[in-house]
Parts: sequence; C-alpha cells; structure tokens
Amino acid sequence: MVESVAEREVPLPAAVVFDRLTALRNHERLIPFTRIATPDRRPRVGDVTVATTALVLDDTMELVRYAPPRAPEGAGRAAWVKRGPVLLGEAEIRVMSLGPHRSRVTWVERDIHLAGLPRGPVTRPLTALLGLMTRRALRRFARLSAPRDG
Repeated sequence: MVESVAEREVPLPAAVVFDRLTALRNHERLIPFTRIATPDRRPRVGDVTVATTALVLDDTMELVRYAPPRAPEGAGRAAWVKRGPVLLGEAEIRVMSLGPHRSRVTWVERDIHLAGLPRGPVTRPLTALLGLMTRRALRRFARLSAPRDG
C-alpha cells in the first residue's frame, strides 16, 4: 500500500487542533484553489464531503471514523474514504497531545488512485502529490495557529 505521511507540531491543545482540522470547511484556507461542500456542523460518521480543487477535481469523501481526544492530554483520529468520481483511496488525520498547549498532527493519504484505472503506475505519483499538498497545508495551519506577539 502506498502512502504519504505529513507531520507537524502545532502550538495548540489537541482538542482544538482536532476540531479545526476535522471541520473540513477550514481546509479552504489551507489548500489553494479548493472549495469544500460539507455539512455545517460538527462532523459525524457517514458525512459526505466534496472538495473541489481548481474548479475541476472533485474529491468526494465519506467520514468513516471520528474519535476526538477524550481528555486534554489525549489523542484523536478521523478517517475518510475517497469515493470518486475522480480519486479513490483513504485519508486520515491524527492529533496527539504533546502537553497542554502543543500537539502533533499526522495527516496520511493512503493508496490514492484514479477511479476507473487500476492501482499501479499512477498511484505513487498521486499519493506523492497529495503528500506535498498535506505538508503545505499543515505548515500553513501551524503558521495560522501560532501565537501572535503584540
């Protein structure tokens, strides 16, 4: 199975990071040229989200796991299955507390491939491309989350 893993430390509590990153509408600020259609409430297993990038690439995802951190020092995990019409595969966001004001985010894109085509030569480049996107998104998220002096 081909996967990309992006990790980043963020200067916020795990519960806050988990809430912000699993509210997929926030990804519009993190991923260029992307619009998100998702329910306007806290995510629930079974929710379907469509992320459209550059007006042409629809990424339809179903939330299949949603487990927020249970305690201030806990960890949370959310997972989506990509259902097409263009991309298939899996995505997962894990958030682990590193203390009361710091967390580690792990964003995994797994086995990404084009609908209608077998896994194979394009799986690795697509997963790598999404890995670049997720690393950039987490870098931006960390920058936006950093405390401001002043």
